[in-house]
Amino acid sequence: MLFVVAFGALAMGGILIMMIARYAPHPNANLNIVARALPGGKAIPYEDFRQLVIDLLEALKLEIVIEHGEANEVDIIARSNEAVTGGRFIVHGVWQAPGDVIDQPYVVRLADQVRADGRVSKGILITPYQILSDGLGNLEVPVELIDGRKLRALVEQHLDAKRLDLLAQYRGFGM
Repeated sequence: MLFVVAFGALAMGGILIMMIARYAPHPNANLNIVARALPGGKAIPYEDFRQLVIDLLEALKLEIVIEHGEANEVDIIARSNEAVTGGRFIVHGVWQAPGDVIDQPYVVRLADQVRADGRVSKGILITPYQILSDGLGNLEVPVELIDGRKLRALVEQHLDAKRLDLLAQYRGFGM
């Protein structure tokens, strides 16, 4: 009987290992994303990115309430007084990340802040790079993810053409 229990546990462990190996992402899955970065291309300077985010939020008719900058990101609380779409928004602008990839901890941290503050309608994550949202599932709070491509489209739609020429010289922005 002991042999059957031990063999059953060993078989169950083998099945779990095979399932993990089958459904886990490949270790080099992000290699293609990082390889697309311009070799030697420079990142957008902090002040330029901060001003771009603020100008974009103002073009979207959001009022900046509080703005706080850190080493790798800018945090903004904005509000809209529109009748239907009004509310407060937490905006995280991540301008520098390891490997030019924004992964799940950034998104989860934003979702936790939105959940903790009961007055916030939505969280917005803005970055010039690609956002990996694999495995996040249901965050239970509204979070808008604006990666480089979407940010470039918003700049093209709401800001002047000079800004697009300025963005072309930097890494990211969906190029």
